Amino acid sequence: MDTPAVASPPGPGTGGDPEQESVPPSPPNSSELLKRIASALVLAPGVIALVYVGGWAFTALIMLAAVLMTYEWARLVRGSHLNADYVIHAITAVIAVGLAGAGMPLLALGAAAVGVAVAVAVVIWRDEGKRWPMIGFPYILLPCIAIVWLRSGGEWGMVTLYWLLAVVWATDILAFVTGRTIGGPKLAPRFSPAKTWSGLLGGVAGAAVAGALTSVILGLEHPFILAAISGATAVLAQIGDIAESALKRYANVKDSGALIPGHGGVLDRVDGLIFAAVATALVSLVSLLADEGHAFGLGIFA
Repeated sequence: MDTPAVASPPGPGTGGDPEQESVPPSPPNSSELLKRIASALVLAPGVIALVYVGGWAFTALIMLAAVLMTYEWARLVRGSHLNADYVIHAITAVIAVGLAGAGMPLLALGAAAVGVAVAVAVVIWRDEGKRWPMIGFPYILLPCIAIVWLRSGGEWGMVTLYWLLAVVWATDILAFVTGRTIGGPKLAPRFSPAKTWSGLLGGVAGAAVAGALTSVILGLEHPFILAAISGATAVLAQIGDIAESALKRYANVKDSGALIPGHGGVLDRVDGLIFAAVATALVSLVSLLADEGHAFGLGIFA
């Protein structure tokens, strides 16, 4: 069995002890920062370029990410990727994301629902016990479908997606830097002992600035509105981060994988997008319905 590696016990000053009420300042060392920056510089330009290109090239990127995330999910919740529900999950991911890329988001959601039903039936039939890992289907597939659907909205869909990436990346960077530099009271010690309120506030501030800059670049009239929406999105991004930390804590591993140096696995890199992407897609859908299909994006990018 491909059992996940057990995480090393947290050392002093890492904020890993859930019994401590606060995390002492522990600025990241230069080698850690350089590794994270180098990985970001390699990956970010490719992602940005594929968002611009759109079409099947972008859909293929999300499809690949979805399959890799299902692999990591299976290792975390089952201790091995060699199981029936992983195979069903991966096949469902390819089909659902492909349907979303073909402009059929409702069929994509239907395919995801069918995949869940088949996986649950197989688990019951094989009497494999744990059924809660089926949460992985909506956890991974909904944001992937949402992201592909957002990009299908033409120019403003592309702008919305660039804004979302900028906000989530700003949240991740500022939350990491301020949380490690300032420390302080823990945010969710039961699920993620190293997360702090200072990190959350730093992430929200970074996202608000990213939103305001986006507004200025696009020439929008009220940058403070997008800044406020961006700050709220940062909170969702942090919830996604904490949720993935809780999953890793359950599996007793430090990272979901080792694909990206300095960041871990794909789930580690995109955890902030999980809830933020779904929320952005829902708000965009409401905007579309409210404006009778004449607007796209957050009700602002129109």
